[in-house]
Amino acid sequence: MKKILTLIILLFLFSCKKEKEVVLSADREAPLGWIYLNMYDDNSFDFVSKGLRNKKIYSGNYKIKEDTIYFKYKDSIPTAGNIAVLENGYIRYINGKY
Repeated sequence: MKKILTLIILLFLFSCKKEKEVVLSADREAPLGWIYLNMYDDNSFDFVSKGLRNKKIYSGNYKIKEDTIYFKYKDSIPTAGNIAVLENGYIRYINGKY
């Protein structure tokens, strides 16, 4: 009976997923929409471009080196780019189209 109870407890513990914690959240208004960036404690991120009719989510992983954030996207790269600098409490993308 103890073995079954132990097995049930272990299965329960392994089935519990840890929620990702947001370590940085940023947003800004865009023409006819909004841009959101959420960076999580597991080095993943979501860059969301949301307009009046559509919503595009760009996901991937990031790495911070000094004041620079390097984004590695899973699929396509948004027009903001994939390198940003932390500057005076703001995130400024430096290699995109805007």
